[in-house]
Amino acid sequence: MFKIGKETVNKVVGIADKLITDKDKKNQIGSDLIQNEMVSGSSFVRNARPMIIYTGLCLIVLEFFGLRLLALQLMSATNLMIESSTQIFQFYLISWSSVVSLYTGARTFEKYKARKLFKGK
Repeated sequence: MFKIGKETVNKVVGIADKLITDKDKKNQIGSDLIQNEMVSGSSFVRNARPMIIYTGLCLIVLEFFGLRLLALQLMSATNLMIESSTQIFQFYLISWSSVVSLYTGARTFEKYKARKLFKGK
C-alpha cells in the first residue's frame, strides 16, 4: 500500500520537476498554492485538511464506544460481516494516521521554513 502511494507521489513530483526547471519558480508555485488555499472564499478549501483530522477523531471516538459493532449487531450482521468491517476499520486507521502524519510533518516544515525565512530578513 505505502509502496504504491510512494510511487505515485514520485511520478507526480518527477513530472513537475521535468516541467519546471527553475528552483525559485518551484518554490513560488508552492507558496502561491498555499496562499491561495488560505485566502480562498470557500470554507471547505480552507478547512479540508483539519476536517480530515476531526472526522477521523470522531470515528475513533465512536469506535471506542463500540457504536460500529452495536450498529452491526442491530443489523443482524454475520461474523464474516463483522470481521470484514473490522479489517476495513483497521485499514482506515492506518490510512488516516498516515495522512495526519504527513499533514503534521508538512505543517511543521512550513512553519520552520517560514521562521527561517523571517529570521533571515
